[in-house]
Amino acid sequence: MTEDRSLDDFAEAAAGDGDAARTGSDAEPDPVDPDGAKPDSGDLDGAADADPAVATSTWHADGAACDRCGERVHRRWREADAFVCADCASW
Repeated sequence: MTEDRSLDDFAEAAAGDGDAARTGSDAEPDPVDPDGAKPDSGDLDGAADADPAVATSTWHADGAACDRCGERVHRRWREADAFVCADCASW
């Protein structure tokens, strides 16, 4: 059976000895790469080649005009280069 512990117990353990804060005082330290990279850091070299995130919908408290029919709506969805209302979207 596991013992109930408070978050303060974990904070105190983390503030103490790093290895003891894990699962016990005999825990193995994380492997260190001689180049200084973390083993799980992944390949970030290609990150600059990724396309930026693009919104798929918008919401406006005062409403905004549909790019197709011009009706003022609160929520519009991206369709190609336009933001359209639910009636104009090609679901």
